Amino acid sequence: MSMPRGEARAEAEPTKPVILIAAAPAEVMLRNQLLSRYRTDYELLFGEPAAALGVLDELAEAGRAVALVLVSRSPHVRSVLGAVRRLHPHARRGLLVAWNEQRPVREEMSEIISRGQADCWVRRPMSSPDERFHRDVVELLDEWWRHRGTSFEAVTVIGQRQSARAHEICDLLQRHDFPYGSYDADSPAGSKALTRAGVTAERLPVVVLHDGTVLVDPTNVDAANALGARTRPREGVYDVAIVGAGPAGLAAAVYAGSEGLRTALIERQSMGGQAGTSSLIRNYLGFPRGISGAELAARALDQAMIFGTDMVYGGDASGLSIAGDRRTLHLADGTAISARSVIVATGIAYRQLDNPDLRAFQGLGVFYGAAMSEARALTGEHVYVVGGGNSAGQAAIHLAKFAKHVTIAVRSDSLAQSMSDYLIQDISRTQNIDVRYGVEVVGASGDGWLEKLTLRRTIDRREETVAAAGLFVLIGAQPYTDWLPESVHRDEHGYLITGPACTCGSCPTGDRRLFETSLPGVFAVGDVRHQSNKRVASAVGEGSVAIRMVHEYLTRRLGKTAEAGRSLSPVL
Repeated sequence: MSMPRGEARAEAEPTKPVILIAAAPAEVMLRNQLLSRYRTDYELLFGEPAAALGVLDELAEAGRAVALVLVSRSPHVRSVLGAVRRLHPHARRGLLVAWNEQRPVREEMSEIISRGQADCWVRRPMSSPDERFHRDVVELLDEWWRHRGTSFEAVTVIGQRQSARAHEICDLLQRHDFPYGSYDADSPAGSKALTRAGVTAERLPVVVLHDGTVLVDPTNVDAANALGARTRPREGVYDVAIVGAGPAGLAAAVYAGSEGLRTALIERQSMGGQAGTSSLIRNYLGFPRGISGAELAARALDQAMIFGTDMVYGGDASGLSIAGDRRTLHLADGTAISARSVIVATGIAYRQLDNPDLRAFQGLGVFYGAAMSEARALTGEHVYVVGGGNSAGQAAIHLAKFAKHVTIAVRSDSLAQSMSDYLIQDISRTQNIDVRYGVEVVGASGDGWLEKLTLRRTIDRREETVAAAGLFVLIGAQPYTDWLPESVHRDEHGYLITGPACTCGSCPTGDRRLFETSLPGVFAVGDVRHQSNKRVASAVGEGSVAIRMVHEYLTRRLGKTAEAGRSLSPVL
């Protein structure tokens, strides 16, 4: 039997996304609050939890988009949530709870969420209006739209599917949290977009901004300039220059700016570092339903800029020189940034597989990192993820929402040593993900785009060929430290040695602060540091603590405090 549509039925449009509420009819406040806010843009369906299973089937058969399902506690709650995950894998799932819910009920619902059957709980509205209730609902809807893609396009990218550069631009836009649309130049939509822009397909990709600005085959810096980013530093001397806008660098920028230091944050590629590619970070403090790496990075950058940080995009560090108490960062484009102290937060890069077949398909089905922008394009395909760490697990779970099947390939015989337990559990519960242990990828083939992979078993070297439209490689680590002078000491793998661990003898061990390198006034935080913890929370902690050490260095060594004026110090 179909669930009654109630008041929203008369105004329903087939194209509206659905919000399904499986709760008792007596919940009048819940019903009224939802209808008052969401009926214009969504079709709201109300009914008993027992009727929800049939309605979910009907919606799936009709090809309807379900954005959100809110379920109250009942004997049917697990069945309903299971059906949502099976039939509408992109829908967000919330458990309705009361403010004064009894402990056994909360414990039961916590177990349901911890098992991945629901995304979070949503507190029922207790008054009109109840903005805390609406905050929960809006955040869930926002998460759904982020996966689906909104109809608003701040940026339109027109290129060829078989174009690594077009895919790179889309990935950068995704990681910087820009709403964008991507179209094949040979498609009707792509052809119309080119005509509207007044350009031809002779040079691709073409990037069109919402204000009508047209960029033909732009560099990343060209696109950043057009989108309003700062790509060159201001004149003057900074108190601290931070190289790298991953979690550690962003945290350092927030704390430096909040404490009055003149701060430059230099990023050569994209915010968030490796964490920025994560589709959902569920174990970061303060975000119980999780947060994507791109959104976390965007929020942190906004926070840093509010405190006065100068974000310098596209700056690829090529050297560091010392003159007295001045540290000068040299960028690849010839720009020099003068600062009294430097924090190196350049993180690490994923190791590339040393295989000519795979290199030929880089950006054409083979991606290093999660490449979140590619997930929707791989709907219904077979996809492989190489790696056994948290980033690989998060990428696999995200891809499984679109791909027909995802295989995680690892050389070891277990994930337990390198991946958090909550991710291992999520993977085991996701029906279209499997893990193949003791295998490595040794070849690739396809006609302009990846179509097949060659796998080799490590135990007996036997090879097999499998179908694959995408390969995401998230293995190993290479610290980005080659640009630093030899006076900044590294371990045998290139990671920067800091604090008491440094025994270079350039200064007494007692004078070297925990995150200070062998070069006074130059600090290292996050994944680039020797023996770092390789977790987002640890990187954020190191970045924030390093600012106290910068204060100590500036005060003791230079006699300068953070309270000096707000304007940049003049060039001397």
